[in-house]
This record gives sequence, structure tokens and C-alpha cells, in this order.
Amino acid sequence: MSNPTQRRGWFRPAVLIEVPAVVVTFTMMVHVTANALMRTFANDPLPNTLEITQYWYLPIIAFLGFIAAQARGQHIAADLIYERFPEATKRYVLAVLSVVAAVVCLGFAWFGWDEAVHAREIGKTAGVSDLVAWPPYFLVPLCFGVMFVQFLYAAARAIVKGDDQHVVTDPDDVLLLDELDEMESRAEDRKRPASGHHERHIEREAAR
Repeated sequence: MSNPTQRRGWFRPAVLIEVPAVVVTFTMMVHVTANALMRTFANDPLPNTLEITQYWYLPIIAFLGFIAAQARGQHIAADLIYERFPEATKRYVLAVLSVVAAVVCLGFAWFGWDEAVHAREIGKTAGVSDLVAWPPYFLVPLCFGVMFVQFLYAAARAIVKGDDQHVVTDPDDVLLLDELDEMESRAEDRKRPASGHHERHIEREAAR
């Protein structure tokens, strides 16, 4: 049974990014599977499947994934040197690196906007087909513009709160550490009744 805290978790900004990405991924899977079945059994593949996948599905999934990964702090991090810094230094290093990443994202957004406008002006299509392909170009400035704001927020948060939002270097390692913590917690819970029983036994022996 879910509690109010769990229900409020559904209304976080990341859901607005992750849900469309999941929907597009599922749609792509159905589309590609249907195309393969039609081509194999009816010799009549769905038109422009490759172009739609290349120019529409994959860019949407990739760029929404960039934003979601930053929101969850799950971008890959090479922190071998970073972890050796004192805690007081980490926050400033993290803030500076976040600002640098924000500037890079701003540059990509600026360049991507020019390319998207140019693609719209020439009416860019997908290869030799007539499939319209210029709208996904606007995902580049949109995605990197959002990430520019995310990195600025991460820089400000690093100064104020320190390293509490440090990125995940390997999600598999995090899951393993969580499992180990849970196993240790269960082991401690099993020891407590045994130790309590032992103490009561000692008290009874002393009373005799």
C-alpha cells in the first residue's frame, strides 16, 4: 500500500521527461517489430521505417535521456581524483565543473538552434524520402538549454549543500551497495533478539 509520501513522488519533474521517453521507446519497438513481420510474411514492409527510427524515435529517446540522467544524477563520472579531495574542497570543485559543463551545454544549444533554424528553412527531409525531418533538430537546443539550467542549479546546490547530490559512477555498484546495506541491516536485526535472550538468561542465572 502506498503512503502519501510515495504518491507525491510521482509528481516530480523527471516524470514529465521519463514518461514520454518510455512511450516513444515502446512505440518504436512496436513499429520496428511490425515492419519486420510485414516484410517477412507479407513482403510489404512499412514505408520509411528506417528514416522514422533514425530521425524521430532515436533523437527523442536520446535527448530526453540526457535530461533525465542529469535530473537523477546518473551521468557517468570519473571521480578517482575527486574522491581524494577534502570534503570542504569537493563542493567548490563540483561547482566549478558544473559551471564548465553549463557553458559547454550553452554552446551546444546556441549552435543547435542555428542548425535547427537552417533545417526548417530548407525543409530538411530524411535522406531521399519525403519524410519531414527538421522538427527533431529543435531537440538539440531544447535539451542542452534545459541541461544548462540543470548544471547551474547543480553548481549553486554544490556551494550551499556540498556533495549531497554527487553523481552516480555506476548504477550497478549502487544497487550492489544497497543490497549489502540491506543484508547488514537484516543481520543486525537477527542478532538483537539473540543478544536480548542471552541477557535475560544471565539475569535468571544471577537471580538463582
